[in-house]
Amino acid sequence: MRILLDLAYRDPRLNLALDEAILREVAQNVIEPTLRVWRNGRCVVVGRGQRVEDEADLEACHRLGIPVVGRVSGGGTVYHHPGNLNFSLFLQLVPPWTSVRESQNTISRLLAQAIQEILGAKTDERDGAVFVCGSKVSGSAQLRRRALLHHGTLLFSPDMVEMEDVLLAHRAGYCPQGVPSRPSAVGDLSSLLGREVTIEDAIRTVLDAFRPLGSAGRDTISLREWALADALSRAA
Repeated sequence: MRILLDLAYRDPRLNLALDEAILREVAQNVIEPTLRVWRNGRCVVVGRGQRVEDEADLEACHRLGIPVVGRVSGGGTVYHHPGNLNFSLFLQLVPPWTSVRESQNTISRLLAQAIQEILGAKTDERDGAVFVCGSKVSGSAQLRRRALLHHGTLLFSPDMVEMEDVLLAHRAGYCPQGVPSRPSAVGDLSSLLGREVTIEDAIRTVLDAFRPLGSAGRDTISLREWALADALSRAA
């Protein structure tokens, strides 16, 4: 499996377009299955089938300088920030990755086991999410286009902006016309464990979690992937 440690902050539209570009390359067998580990600055990411105005407090986002962007996968709206580590898995459509439920369960179970083994936190997982002490520390969404894109989050430290400040699903009266978000009690590993969990801890956890999916080889994003992602982000 190709490993991309892509930790530079950049326009979140380009970051999301990179996921779409890599998915196309894996689907066409141009590159091998890939794990990308990456970060966004503060932004609100709205799922396919959702309306931006239903999900984000646009006035608050403008005031705080937080961009609101869309992604190609379904699921609910999420808030990205520096205390969150993103991971994206790009896998060929063979069992168990052909099944939504089985793939979500397999991937969330691997991550939950790594969190327990490396960070010593008791975990449980359901519906593609991982929980510690009843709070969600990792969520995910998927897209299938001749290959599987499974992208997820790992909250390792808090942020000064609360989700309730920008996400309408966390407020009373939420009633979207599009696909609804399903908010849960959310926590970060540092706060839940009562000690600092660093970005290095989070990266190690993600890398160890998905090691069973194939032997790891460090790589870089190709010029072809950059060019495709740039075109996709400009067209968005």
